[in-house]
Amino acid sequence: MTPTKPGEVIATIRSLLPSLLPTERAVATVLLERSGEIVELSSQQVADAAGASRATVVRTCQSLGFTGYQQLRVLLARDAAYSQAPQPVGGHATDTAGIVAETFRHVAAGIENMTALLDDTELDKAVEVLADAARVIVSGNGLSAPLALDVSARLSSIGRPAEAPLDVIGQQITARLLGENDVLLAVSGSGSNASTLRVATAARDAGARVIAVTAFARSPLTQLADISLVVTMPDLTFRDEITLASRLPQTILIEGLVAALTHRLGDVAVRAKALALDAISENLAE
Repeated sequence: MTPTKPGEVIATIRSLLPSLLPTERAVATVLLERSGEIVELSSQQVADAAGASRATVVRTCQSLGFTGYQQLRVLLARDAAYSQAPQPVGGHATDTAGIVAETFRHVAAGIENMTALLDDTELDKAVEVLADAARVIVSGNGLSAPLALDVSARLSSIGRPAEAPLDVIGQQITARLLGENDVLLAVSGSGSNASTLRVATAARDAGARVIAVTAFARSPLTQLADISLVVTMPDLTFRDEITLASRLPQTILIEGLVAALTHRLGDVAVRAKALALDAISENLAE
């Protein structure tokens, strides 16, 4: 499907980069690093910069979902008209306050593009599946583990009970015991965490639905999932994801997902939130 949202071209290239063949990846890297120049470059110039053939450039664009290089050039020119690319985190600040402030500005500049790969239909499906499931299990490992715990707590507080087993073996056992009316919500920024993939495979083999929350559209996790919710920082690379591991886009997505599910559940969510607030109020100190 051809990217249509502002910022979606670059987001698509970054998301699919790890899944490309080595020669295609070299071309895609040039497209990313010189995105501001692409409108002025011929396919042969891109090929020369990547150390590839012109045919490889065209094939890479097609692997990324475009009809060819010319369409990609036009769409990049279109995106350039919307806004300037956000500056990378760090900038020129050297003091603590300046670095923190630049980080906030960087995130703010990227907010609009975080949802460039988020599919509205997939969102609707996710809310319906979560609302109707007999049982909901949330899986997240490594740096996604805290988010998985938060998701399960947030879902439970709106009347949609959810479990988030901590132990990786326990997650797999629980997933194998799921049925066709159950759902696994798997959170993995990279979409490649081996433990989470084992849990997703177990859930799928048991007949349960699998919802993926990740930063990369073409990853092992999305290949296993029935529903994929993809949100990412606009300048995030695969290396950044597994080293810096920002979970901000996924955290914001969860906030929106819980809000949408609250609306879908109606009175059930209202009653559950009232009970949750009662419990919280009883544990607040003067």
